Amino acid sequence: MTPTRETFGNIPHTSVVIFYCLAAVTMAVFVYGIWRRFKLWRQGVPIPVRELIAGNLRQVTARLKPGFRRLWTEGLGQARVRGRGPASWAHIGMFAGFMMLFLGTTLLEIDHLAAGISKSLKFHQGTYYVIYEFTLDVFGMLFLAGCLFFLWRRIRRPASVGHRSTDWYVILSLLAIGGTGYVVEGLRMVWQQPTGIAAHASPVGLAIAQGFSGLTEASARSAHLSLWWVHAVLVFGFIGSMPYTRLFHTIAGSLNLFFARATLGAMVPVTLEEVEKTERIGVSAIEHFDQQQLLSLDACMECGRCEEACPAFATEKPLSPKRVVQDLKGLMTTNLSQWEAIRPGAGERTECPAPRELHEETILAETLWSCTACNACVGVCPVRVDPLTLLTDMRRNRVGEGGLSGTAAAALRRMQSSGNPWGLPAAERANWAEGLGIPTAGETQDFEVLYWVGCAGSYDRRAQRVARAFAKLLKHAGVRFAILGKEERCTGESARRLGDEFLFQELARANIATLARHRVRQIVTHCPHCLNSLRQDYAQFGGEYEVTHHTQFLARLLAEGRLSVDGRVLRMGAMTYHDPCYLARVNGIHAAPREVLGARRIGSGTPIADLREMPRRREKTFCCGAGGGRMWMEEDPKKRVSTVRAKEALGTGAQTIAVACPFCLTMMTDGVAAQTESVAVKDVAEILAERLGL
Repeated sequence: MTPTRETFGNIPHTSVVIFYCLAAVTMAVFVYGIWRRFKLWRQGVPIPVRELIAGNLRQVTARLKPGFRRLWTEGLGQARVRGRGPASWAHIGMFAGFMMLFLGTTLLEIDHLAAGISKSLKFHQGTYYVIYEFTLDVFGMLFLAGCLFFLWRRIRRPASVGHRSTDWYVILSLLAIGGTGYVVEGLRMVWQQPTGIAAHASPVGLAIAQGFSGLTEASARSAHLSLWWVHAVLVFGFIGSMPYTRLFHTIAGSLNLFFARATLGAMVPVTLEEVEKTERIGVSAIEHFDQQQLLSLDACMECGRCEEACPAFATEKPLSPKRVVQDLKGLMTTNLSQWEAIRPGAGERTECPAPRELHEETILAETLWSCTACNACVGVCPVRVDPLTLLTDMRRNRVGEGGLSGTAAAALRRMQSSGNPWGLPAAERANWAEGLGIPTAGETQDFEVLYWVGCAGSYDRRAQRVARAFAKLLKHAGVRFAILGKEERCTGESARRLGDEFLFQELARANIATLARHRVRQIVTHCPHCLNSLRQDYAQFGGEYEVTHHTQFLARLLAEGRLSVDGRVLRMGAMTYHDPCYLARVNGIHAAPREVLGARRIGSGTPIADLREMPRRREKTFCCGAGGGRMWMEEDPKKRVSTVRAKEALGTGAQTIAVACPFCLTMMTDGVAAQTESVAVKDVAEILAERLGL
């Protein structure tokens, strides 16, 4: 006998009709729930969907391909969920089980409809049926295992995870659906009495059926019908409630994965025309965010990963990325009736005064300025919610309204007047290079790469030693390079992250003009913040350059043999390396610094340094505390991010802490000095220069 089963076996025709009527009502409730959230997203500034689908098929495919790739790898593939301990695996098991059960139900319905057209179209039988039943039994167990884990975690209530009263309904509904599904299967097997492979294809169902072996066929059929309805009602209730509970993240999260910006460290420019048209800069009300940003608020399921990764939250500052997203979501929801008003037939939007203010009433100024713009929250979010952009867009408005004061505001004024945050003369910008014989781009055109020194390397005494060490290494390797000298100005990276967009654009355009005048295409810099601005920010204004970090450049020189460390083992004891956020996380550069530090001798497998890694490293590094313009802010010594990171570095037992960023050099030096005087903090270039005796 061919293994198979009837889709609505033991279910009367009247029940089938009622079933489909309930399914229609459920879908109506489901669609309405999505529509009411969609109306919330429509409050925001429209995103250019038309641009995505404009042009020929090849152009449209190229624009949509990244979004579909993210849906495949990060949505279905759960790529951003993996690697976070038991909770990650439990989520993957629950998700895989749910998706497989959903697929199985869909295939079963397709088979039912096909068989209704013609018996010859039925495919739910034979080998396919055996594979189908066994697969769903296995994945159903994964689903239940994941549900049980999250029920256990819900009972434990970890502080970083959000809690709502409906969460109990969600997890208990999932468990009830999974459990009743297995019992329905077991009761079906009692009255159907499958034999051979048809019975063993459903091992869980068979085990349950053996527990009901004492039932008569009539009792089994009656119990099966009753529990089938319980299971069906649970499923319908679950589906209908999805847009009204935390599970809506499965829909909003998928949409956000598709529409989210794929590049870390990038910011959307603001034009004077936009400011003149809107009479504002940045975001001062909830509807000033764009529709994708409002969508992302619904994508958040309060898993707490962003909070766990946030350096501001770790040092008890008034910032939780999760709380920012949830507070904005609450504001978006409560303000709908005031903000959404469509004139009948006109299609024009009218806006009414908001009952709640965005700034101060919803998001405090202290919260905005606590952010280090390290991108850790964005990097760990499973569905690419971006709290950082929400904060920087609000910062723009506060700066535009004169809401920034103190040392940070003074640094911005100095950038504008002197081209650097210290306010020192441009004529002194090349003083660090005295005696090294380094030409400027204005003095020679015979250079293969321009060394972008940056403000810290030019003016900060400690960072000047890094610049000199790197310059000596370049000269030792025979590299033809030049600097801009007094023509170089601050890249404006701190200004942009603090929120002063137009000061950044003023500095960027001046630097782009200077680089164009000297026909510069290849740039090397030891500052990751300069590197990110020159790579990503300047490209938005026509500045296209090949920008390399100094650790990458040094690794290349070592690989080419232009620098050699053979026989030059520097006895510095154990070392650890601190990955700068804008180097490792934002730009993906973490191998080169380790190569230069000499974890392995170039061209051999012999270790030449005892390099001890910190727990948080590479893309998952922990911030030094200076990003986002906080380099120029006063900070409570008890709440310094650098102290936390320095403690982690000292915990490795290293005698030297290597860095690759002038901001990190300053912050880690201060953090270490507050705890010990026996450990040195040095830039990678300094360590290599010492090893070569330069």
